[in-house]
Parts: sequence; structure tokens; C-alpha cells
Amino acid sequence: MKKSVLLISIMLILFTCSKDNPTKPEDNTPKEDSSFFFPLTVGNIWYYYEGDHTEATQSIRVWESFTQDDTTYVLYGNKASIADTLFQDRWGRVYNRFGGKNLLWLDFSAEDGETYQYTLSEKLDYTVTVTRMQTVEFHNQKFEGCIVFEFDVPNISTEEETIVLAPDVGIVKRQGAWTTRYLKSWEFK
Repeated sequence: MKKSVLLISIMLILFTCSKDNPTKPEDNTPKEDSSFFFPLTVGNIWYYYEGDHTEATQSIRVWESFTQDDTTYVLYGNKASIADTLFQDRWGRVYNRFGGKNLLWLDFSAEDGETYQYTLSEKLDYTVTVTRMQTVEFHNQKFEGCIVFEFDVPNISTEEETIVLAPDVGIVKRQGAWTTRYLKSWEFK
């Protein structure tokens, strides 16, 4: 009887340990500060164009910052009224405030080839694959040491998105199912 209880206990421990439990970002402490990949300072502006339409640009900016529950957020987007509410932790990881929660959007602590989940809803549960140290070139611009985040909802073919960030610049390319935006220029405060 003692042997079977011991065997069952060992099996439960092994089963529990082998289960794929996602690591909370707070538990996965980065080795270094990565905030330089996405400089979210109030007043910073990025100008993007779509496809080959280099003459037409759209500006994305950090509009303002505010503090709530000891957390400093920024409003990031095309217009302040519809901007995303982002939070950057002390290691540079970027969280998107969605549905009253801070969801890890860009995990700079992820190693090359590693994946994590970005869950907006039951249907929009993205698997994010991280690729590091990439070189990206387009329209006479070259960015080295980039990090690529590939978002994919396995059962939905039009929800894929790729976000490429260059050191000290931010998002240089954002490719979705319907359009691709390229960075034309930027102004930092």
C-alpha cells in the first residue's frame, strides 16, 4: 500500500512538472534592460508609409503619460483619443492595457526562437515567436540587431502580424494580413 501511494505521488509530481505552464513575465527576469528597443518617451514621433507609397505618411506618437496604481502608462498611437495604453516595465518589456489588464505585448526577455502567449480573448489567443539579431532593409534604409515578434492565431489565417523593432528606434516595420507599414523617419525628444 505504501509503495502504491508513493508511486502515485511521484507520478502526480512528474505530471505537474511536465505540464506546459506559461511563465509569468515577473518570474522570467531579463538579464538586461531592453527599453532602448522601444523608446516610449512623451513627444517621440514615428512616421510610417504603406507599401510603396513613400510620399504618404502616418504619424504614430507617444501623446502623454499618466500614473495609475503606481504604474506609469503612455498613450501611443495615431490619435490620443484612440491611442493604445502601454506600460514599459523596468527591463523594457511592453504591456498593452486591454480589458482592464496589462497584457505582455513585446517580451524583450524572450530568447531567440522562444514563444509566449498574448491573449486578447478566447478567439484571439496569439502565439508570439521571437527572433533576435535580424537585419532589415527596405527603401534605402538598413536596420541591424533587430528583434522580430511574429504573432499568430493558429486557427485564423488573417490574424497574423509581424512587428520588427530596431535598437534605439522602435518599430521599423509592421506587417499584417492586409498591409505593411515601413518606418520613414522619426523625431525623438
